[in-house]
Amino acid sequence: MSTKRFALDGEFYVPAVLAIITVVYLISAIQLGPPMKDGNMTESFFPILTSVVMLIALVCAMVQALGRISSNGSDEEATAEASRTSKRYAGISLGAIGVVLLTTGYLLAFDLIGYFVSTFFYVLLLHGLFSGSIKKNWLMKLVATLLITAAGYLLFEVFFQVRLPTFWSQ
Repeated sequence: MSTKRFALDGEFYVPAVLAIITVVYLISAIQLGPPMKDGNMTESFFPILTSVVMLIALVCAMVQALGRISSNGSDEEATAEASRTSKRYAGISLGAIGVVLLTTGYLLAFDLIGYFVSTFFYVLLLHGLFSGSIKKNWLMKLVATLLITAAGYLLFEVFFQVRLPTFWSQ
């Protein structure tokens, strides 16, 4: 039996903190009432569903981080591997920092400039972040961004009948 100590870093702690926040959000959503009433969805349905899906994804990310750390061997090997694959600050990868910053900007911009503009730029910048450049395959990224923005609009405005903020309604 090994007495090896796991070196947990941002790959574990960021999802763990987000999971705690999501649990608080889930508790608030449950306090709104039951998700279904008389066969119809209530205002708590989507917040509860979103929270549960998010918690599942976050737990998977934490388990994956634990698996990656334990499969890397020692703390030194894990640190060396992490530094080879991407730059990290305080144990958090630049990609994770970028996603957090982009999402924060998106949430701030959503009410100010509306769904279309904020979602378009958020999705486009995420494409660039994950692919390393917006310039590579820019036409495909632009088309995908437009489709994702339109699909989100259709999903919420048409199917769920949730009014989204728009730039022209400000």
